[in-house]
Amino acid sequence: MKLWILFFIYIVSCSGFFVKFPFGKKFSIKDKEVKKEIEYKLPKEKQEIINKITGLYALIGPDIHIKNVSTLFDLFIGDGVIQSVFFDNGKLTFVKHYVRTEKLLYEQSYGKLPKHVFLQVLFMLLHKMKILPNTLGLANTAIMNINRKFYALYERDTPYLLDIDFNKKEITTIKKIDIMGMKYFSAHSKYDKTVYSIEYNMMQNNINYHELSEDLTPIKHRAIQMKYLPLVHDFINTNNNIIITDSPIVIDLSCLFTKSLPILLDKKKPTIIKVLNKHTMKIEEYSIPTGFYIFHYADYKEDQYKIEIYASLYEQLDFSELNISGKYRKIVIHKETKTVVIMKNPELETLDLEFPVKLVDKIVFRSIENKRINGFVICRDLEVIKKLNFGNKFISGEPAVTYIENIPYLITFGFNDNKSDDSYLIIVNMDTYEVIEIPIHETLNIGFHSIFYKY
Repeated sequence: MKLWILFFIYIVSCSGFFVKFPFGKKFSIKDKEVKKEIEYKLPKEKQEIINKITGLYALIGPDIHIKNVSTLFDLFIGDGVIQSVFFDNGKLTFVKHYVRTEKLLYEQSYGKLPKHVFLQVLFMLLHKMKILPNTLGLANTAIMNINRKFYALYERDTPYLLDIDFNKKEITTIKKIDIMGMKYFSAHSKYDKTVYSIEYNMMQNNINYHELSEDLTPIKHRAIQMKYLPLVHDFINTNNNIIITDSPIVIDLSCLFTKSLPILLDKKKPTIIKVLNKHTMKIEEYSIPTGFYIFHYADYKEDQYKIEIYASLYEQLDFSELNISGKYRKIVIHKETKTVVIMKNPELETLDLEFPVKLVDKIVFRSIENKRINGFVICRDLEVIKKLNFGNKFISGEPAVTYIENIPYLITFGFNDNKSDDSYLIIVNMDTYEVIEIPIHETLNIGFHSIFYKY
């Protein structure tokens, strides 16, 4: 009997088709998608501003309502959905598109797969045997523009190529892109004519750094051994270096069978910052006595003597909970002495800030109070220069920036979390902080990262 099972697995894995197992009811994701022209009315001076915006604001995130989120794991397991607005000389078109991942296409035919974390481990093993699709290939974290080609990204999968039709005001998924020599492609990959990406390997406990051409052909590769679990979400790309933080993320063996995901930060262990020289491929390491984690880097400065890193640092992190708070600080690395200093502002220590967006000499953060994203905090260096609060509105995701006559404008979504379709497109003049709000009347999900593409 065992031989027959092994033979069946072998045949299925060689067939190129996933096993057809009825997990639940069939469905059509198209039923949840939206395309509509937004009807609105503004005072003349505000309407003139909207008339001058031409482009696409697109926010990607998980298909999950904020009230259903109780752990960090919950945040990352929703199917990728793009919520967007096309701006065309005052005409606004709202489009919601679900990225057609291999997982989502499979589920439409065979029902929703269970989301329990231990089942995910089994599903990933079955995926490696080509029996199931990549159940963690969710395409829900970021949208990347590489020479006017747009990709939906998730760190445990390769990119999904999107077709954005600016004339028809439509977004569709074309296909998943396979990349030679890479199983995964970072959701925080960088692009400046060359593409820079990383992928982490839990079995080998390392980070694989990759350089690729614009068509995603590999150019260069370097494996970086890590001290702790290599759960690296973001990295810094400078002119000469790649900077990666090796945070003391460990498996909590004492809670292996009692927590949904027994992975946490051990803040008593040191954090190691690894600086990879992109030219020599040599690595310099800098140790910090205490443990912290960084989801996103806000900014950096570098000269021959030091590196300054600006980021929200997390000193408490448990993936089975949602009890986290990011403290915006500056890390100063002195190259010659190999000493590291962390600088703080007492006012910033009282705030919970994340998802930084750089705006010339300022950084815009989403501000979180009582687990609600209720506005933005604007900083210059470690100084708070403005706080924007939107009252009962929940800011849906990362804002993006566009310029009108050299004036920066912030674009974002917001919704009333007590009324699902009480939602808004929000535009903020970042010189005067004047706010324009346009009702959308559609249910919005929380989002992660966004882009504004001016066409």
